Amino acid sequence: MRGFLIALTFLTRLPLPAPKVEVTSEEFTRSYRYYPLVGLVLGLLLWLMARALVLYFPPLVLGALLLSAELMLTGGLHLDGFMDSMDGLLSARTPERILEIMKDSRVGAHACMALIGLLLLKFTLLASLNPAQFSILLVMPMLSRWVFQIGVIGFPYARPQGLGKGIHETTHWAPFLLTGSIVLGISFYLAGLAGLIAFGVCILTITFLASRISSLLGGLTGDLYGAFIELSEVVCLLAAFPFLR
Repeated sequence: MRGFLIALTFLTRLPLPAPKVEVTSEEFTRSYRYYPLVGLVLGLLLWLMARALVLYFPPLVLGALLLSAELMLTGGLHLDGFMDSMDGLLSARTPERILEIMKDSRVGAHACMALIGLLLLKFTLLASLNPAQFSILLVMPMLSRWVFQIGVIGFPYARPQGLGKGIHETTHWAPFLLTGSIVLGISFYLAGLAGLIAFGVCILTITFLASRISSLLGGLTGDLYGAFIELSEVVCLLAAFPFLR
């Protein structure tokens, strides 16, 4: 339970009481096992919100409210990594320079363009959901906070130190695969065939991206982990949408 609360505190902006005992670095890095559960909590909040507001607002307004709610619930934590990653990867520079750009806290033109594209695509997908399809709101954040770990486990870390390095060093295949079987079962239970397809497409997408980027940079970074979470949410919606009933 403590590991879940640590993960919930890190990944969300929910008003939670501060831990009575200081969190150690080992406890923090090992809390990654609870990330999909945190995603399921976020999905439940989005689902409840959608069910409560669908009777009062048109689809476009509801889509905007859901997107805004997710940004507030997460504090834009992963969007920051996405923007930093896009600034570097879209710069067409050398690997060393790309890593430098990604570490720079300033926001560039590439980050802005990528952010607009990502949010616009996610908004249109959320606004296009009807009440019978709201189950994907439960799957999307849960699946994304599991599948990004493919990059964590399967590929080296590109920097000598960093927030993501501790997670990379403590993440292992056995708990990842065990958690994945649970995520797969929940995805199928909630969304049927659409959940299975989203699960498979997200795995293929993140594996492909992680492989290509790791080959370019010699590894991955914490920013890229966040970018994978954001991208896999959109991929989940895209892959599942044609098959949702």
